[in-house]
Amino acid sequence: MSRPHRVRPNKRDFIVEEASRLFYEHGTGVGVDTLTRELGIAKMTLYKHFPTKDELIVACLRHIDDRYRDRLRACTEGDYAPEERILSIFDSLRDWFTTPSFRGCAFINATVELADPDHPAHDAVVEHKQRTREWVAGLVAECGITEVEFIARQIVQLMEGAITTALVENDASAADVARATAAMVLTAGKEK
Repeated sequence: MSRPHRVRPNKRDFIVEEASRLFYEHGTGVGVDTLTRELGIAKMTLYKHFPTKDELIVACLRHIDDRYRDRLRACTEGDYAPEERILSIFDSLRDWFTTPSFRGCAFINATVELADPDHPAHDAVVEHKQRTREWVAGLVAECGITEVEFIARQIVQLMEGAITTALVENDASAADVARATAAMVLTAGKEK
């Protein structure tokens, strides 16, 4: 009798997935020795896929961006009114805030840890912020609001503020406060 075939991620994907977790949990200062030991791989394998640690950090940030966006998209799917789709983002954030692995925004963390604006990770952080704003703007446009970009920026800033507050104060209700404020922003945006 043959054993069922398990699909294993390729080595590069495995490295990105696991390094993303380690960087999120412990910061981008995790050294190559720790990475290779924790991942159970040789340095040669790591450097074959990522010639520099900076390249690995960028790949991890892009991976985290994809996962973040997938989670947000999933929470906004369904037969909801457009405003409720936006407000459901804050419900998803609240769920995230209550997980034991919550460590705040990986992109803000990376920006603080890698303070040099010329670091290659800076572009990945900016791309994440822009993509998030563009995605939220698409949702806002469905609400019939005329000042789409301005309202989208407000919603994203509420998201980021909730993430930061939840981390600093260890308080998942920051998502509820941001949700209530977002509802007011959307109502005011429709009245203009």
